[in-house]
Amino acid sequence: MNVALVHDLPTGGALRVAVEWLRRTSADAVTVYCRDAAVHDFAPLPGGTPVVALPRAGRAGPVGDLQRLLASPAAGRALAARVDAGGHDVAFCLPSVLTQAPDVLPWLGTPHVHYAPEPLRSAHEPPELVWPGGTLRETVTRHGLNPIELRRRRLDRRYMAAAERVVTHSRFTAGTLHAAYGVDAGVVPLGVDAEAFTPGGVDGAGERYVLAVGALHPLKGHDLVVQSVGLLPEPRPRLVVVGDRGGAEPALRRRAVASGVTLDVRRGLPFAEVVELYRGAAVVACGQVREPFGLVPLEAMACARPVVAVDEGGFRETVRDGETGILVRRDPAAMAAALARVIDDAALAGRLGAAGRDDAKRRWTWDRTAAAFDDLLAGAAFAGQARKSTATS
Repeated sequence: MNVALVHDLPTGGALRVAVEWLRRTSADAVTVYCRDAAVHDFAPLPGGTPVVALPRAGRAGPVGDLQRLLASPAAGRALAARVDAGGHDVAFCLPSVLTQAPDVLPWLGTPHVHYAPEPLRSAHEPPELVWPGGTLRETVTRHGLNPIELRRRRLDRRYMAAAERVVTHSRFTAGTLHAAYGVDAGVVPLGVDAEAFTPGGVDGAGERYVLAVGALHPLKGHDLVVQSVGLLPEPRPRLVVVGDRGGAEPALRRRAVASGVTLDVRRGLPFAEVVELYRGAAVVACGQVREPFGLVPLEAMACARPVVAVDEGGFRETVRDGETGILVRRDPAAMAAALARVIDDAALAGRLGAAGRDDAKRRWTWDRTAAAFDDLLAGAAFAGQARKSTATS
């Protein structure tokens, strides 16, 4: 099977999914088609993987966003032509940082599967969650008057409607995709590399801290974690937040000062340092809003660290309440109480961590995920060949 992997991704979880699949796929050959090859510095591709980069035009900022959105259909048509010319059996299409559903889908002649990790959340979540600030752009957007967002939403819906097959990673997200677009998505749960995320470095000595991981964006729920840590008794632990993208850091720092929390924001960390932060955490707190899947709890579990997560979204499918972590309602006091339980009870923390590690190794493997993706791609390729044979007979 000759596969085209097509993406327009930033750094983050979806890019990690692409790389983990690449490392394990049974495909005979894979060529990566992307807009920005520099993102592969965050998640390196397997050695020798061919990469075809077709960068988007347009400068940074709102004007550049509008330029790229106006040019998106033409850019998608050009990318589809390059993929089709590659003679691939099937294309594996991942999201676009510009429009969520990728612009290549309406023009792609190659049979394809679209991995959709979430809807375009700026269009389908309450505006106050996505655009909480008081800038002119956010105010205009919250009132539905931002031409950039309006075009982004129209294109996203148009592109999603063109997908031949859609797959996602949780039952929760399959439901949100159906509600947003009317599509019926298959479900392939993701995994965690339990050979890379491993226990170590936690012996009860030294400073302990609460860890939160995710983009610096309101939907990642770091504000809830700050408030929760602020309710812990003195001397309360430091809060470490690992996140690259997003502009929420100033607001988080203001909230931390008001809550009496020592906040340590880490950006641009190499993989090994992220693993070390997991290993050294007293507890990993997940406050994400309706998180579509959430790799963070699995990575914490693989490192044998206890997890406290909000009882919603994909966390309900990855965290077994009371066994591999603790699920709480979206409330600072409830999360603070759970954090305190874990921090103050070494036996509980150890039991949750050990069970989480065992669960990650047994149930959440990338090998299983890659094999399921391969089956879907092979099915799409076979269906495409059948259609071609029927058309020419």
